Amino acid sequence: MPSRLFTTFRLRYNKNSLEKKVKMRERWIRWRRWVRLWYLRLLRLKGRPEEVAEGMAIGVFVGMTPTVPLHTVLAVLIAYLFGKSKLAAAMGVWVSNPLLLPFVYFLDYKLGRMITRTTPPSFAVSGFSIQKMIELGWGISFPLIVGGFVLGLICAIPSYYITKRVVILYREKRRKRSDNLDFPSKTT
Repeated sequence: MPSRLFTTFRLRYNKNSLEKKVKMRERWIRWRRWVRLWYLRLLRLKGRPEEVAEGMAIGVFVGMTPTVPLHTVLAVLIAYLFGKSKLAAAMGVWVSNPLLLPFVYFLDYKLGRMITRTTPPSFAVSGFSIQKMIELGWGISFPLIVGGFVLGLICAIPSYYITKRVVILYREKRRKRSDNLDFPSKTT
């Protein structure tokens, strides 16, 4: 009797373990498809490669700044004002996705503190006043903004050149492939 119970438990455990592995594999496949879809969308955007690359650089720049609720809106607005690819700008913002955002902000803050040479604010409560809250907020926000601006520039410049090169190569490959196709003439 005990061996039968153990066998039943083991079979159920293996079944649950297998189901979890299958679900994880399905998630991984979905994630890879999603990344490939956005990659292909970027490559197939209309416009000159420079416009697409500049839109991507704008999106990456805005994505590295601490403007989280407005990332996409700001990137698309800036791309619209400069006449660059708005869709590429919206896609570029996703460099600071929810998984990477804490690390991006930490890097923004550390870089901003290093540039502005400020000391970290003290969180010790010695008395509550609006003035102290403003000072505390500014002590965190100012280095974060400065660091985000600098990090945005550092990341936007290579993203421009990488995106431009990838789009040009993709379009050349696509053009060569379409030139090699021989379609029969309808007039024969």
